[in-house]
Amino acid sequence: MSSVGSCASYVSFRGQDEVDLNDVLDELYRDIQHNLNASQCSVRNMARLREDDEFRDCVPIHFAVLDYVDILTGLFNELKQVSKDVLGKPPKDDKEWYKKECENRKERIKREKEEAKQQAELETLSTKMAMSVINE
Repeated sequence: MSSVGSCASYVSFRGQDEVDLNDVLDELYRDIQHNLNASQCSVRNMARLREDDEFRDCVPIHFAVLDYVDILTGLFNELKQVSKDVLGKPPKDDKEWYKKECENRKERIKREKEEAKQQAELETLSTKMAMSVINE
């Protein structure tokens, strides 16, 4: 059962116009869940094979995981578009406000990425310093 309930929204989806939102969400999340599960199983199978030192047998599984990631990326991009379709265009009175909100979000994401990068650099430096002390 879809969590949208009796929502009467229609969106464009996979080349079709006016597709029921409930059907779209059910299909998208079913596809996402299937590919998440398949990728998880693949990584676990690869780990099992690596325990037996079967590198060459792992390569096709690794490639399958990369394919699942590409599929999931596409599915998440479809989800973004569905969300955008549901949101629709802002009313005239909200256009400037929405533009500012989008800019704020973009800046926040940029700032968070930069902070994460700096944190990773600090952790790497800290690890290198700790290893040099240990090796002395």
